[in-house]
Amino acid sequence: MKIYLVFLPFYCLMLTVLSACNNCNINNESIQTFVFDASHVGKSFDFSEITDTNYLIIALETSEDFLIGEVDKIELKNNKIIIFDSMSRAVYLFNMDGTRHNRIFNPGRGPGEYMEISSMGASDSVIIIFDNMLRKLMEFDYNGILIREAALSSDIWANDIFFFNDNLYLHVHWGEEEWGNSRLYLLDDIVNQNYRYYLPFDKIPLAIGNKGPSYSVCNENSSLIYSGCDTVFSILSDGNVIPRYVFDFKGRRAMYPSGRIELIFEENEDDRITNIEWISETDRFLFAEIGAVRDVYFFIYDKNRKRGNFYELFNNLNISRYFPFHPRRLSGNQVVLTESMFNMQHLVTVIKDDCKLEGFYDKTKSIVDNGKLEDNPVVFIFNLKN
Repeated sequence: MKIYLVFLPFYCLMLTVLSACNNCNINNESIQTFVFDASHVGKSFDFSEITDTNYLIIALETSEDFLIGEVDKIELKNNKIIIFDSMSRAVYLFNMDGTRHNRIFNPGRGPGEYMEISSMGASDSVIIIFDNMLRKLMEFDYNGILIREAALSSDIWANDIFFFNDNLYLHVHWGEEEWGNSRLYLLDDIVNQNYRYYLPFDKIPLAIGNKGPSYSVCNENSSLIYSGCDTVFSILSDGNVIPRYVFDFKGRRAMYPSGRIELIFEENEDDRITNIEWISETDRFLFAEIGAVRDVYFFIYDKNRKRGNFYELFNNLNISRYFPFHPRRLSGNQVVLTESMFNMQHLVTVIKDDCKLEGFYDKTKSIVDNGKLEDNPVVFIFNLKN
C-alpha cells in the first residue's frame, strides 16, 4: 500500500494508493503525496523559524574583466563560489571572502574554445561546461585550466548537467524527441561516454516549461522534476531512480483544448495549476514553487516532523517582510541568495526599521555605501537548522 500524506494546516495523514505520474513509464513505489487545496493555503511562512542566526554577506570583487551579467547558476564547492553567467559566456570563481580567484572564458570555435556555455556542473575537483552549439563537453580545473574536451555522443542530449556522488548526470527537458524519450543520463566519463539512461516517458505532455532549477542535490539526496509531470524523482545512492513524492492537484491542472500552449491563460480559470516551477531539497526539508494561471504558491515539507503546507509567500521576519527569501538555490543545508547592487540600494531602505537579525542591516548598508550600482551581485548564505 502506498503512503498518501495529506498536508493541511492541521497536518492530517491519510493512506491510499496513487500512481506516480500519468506520463512516466516507471515502476510504482511507496511515495508521499502532497495534496494541494487552494482554500487551505497559508498566508506566509517565516524562514526565521528554520534558519539559525549565523549568516554570511559576501560582496563579490568587481573589475572590468570580472563583471557578472546574470547569475544563471551558483554553487559553493571546494571553498569557492562558482557562478555561471550565460550572458557573458563565462564561469566566475571567487574565494569565500568575495575576492576573485579565476574565471573560465574561452569563446571561439577552435580546440579549447566554446560558442556558448549552455550549462555547467561542478564537483569538488573539476568544473564541466556543455556547449549546445558545438555539442561538446569541456572539463576545467579550479584554476580555469582546460583538462580535456570531447564532442557529445549523438545518442544523448543535455539541457543541464550536475554532479551527484561524484557522478556526472545529464538532465533533459521535454521535447528532445530526436534523442529518444529518456530524460536523465549518467555519464561515466566525458571522453568515453559510456552511459546509463533513466526515466523513459511514454509521451511528452503539453505543458509550459518550469523555471528551474529542475534538480536539487544535498549530501545523500538528489531530486528531479520535469515540466508537465507532478512527480518528484530521487536518485538513490546505488544509482537507481525512483518516484519519491507526488503533488496531487485534485484535477486542477491546466488544460490545453486547442493544443496551443500560448493560449493557456485564455483557456483556463485563474486557479488552474500550470506547473511545479522548481524544487530544492536539504537533509531535512523539501521546498517547491507551484505555478498557477494567476497566482504562485510555495511549499515546504519537514521530513523530520512529517508535515508540510502550502503558502502564498516565503519571507524571513528576522530581516524584513520586504526581503525576498526564496530557498530556490541551496548548497548542502544552506540557502544561497544573490541580489544585484541595484536591488541592494532599495533593500537597505526598506529593511532599516524591521531588521532584527544582529549586524545584518549594518553589514548590508556598509556594502551599499562602499559600492557602486554596476558592481557584482552580493551573495547571502543562511544556515538551515538541523
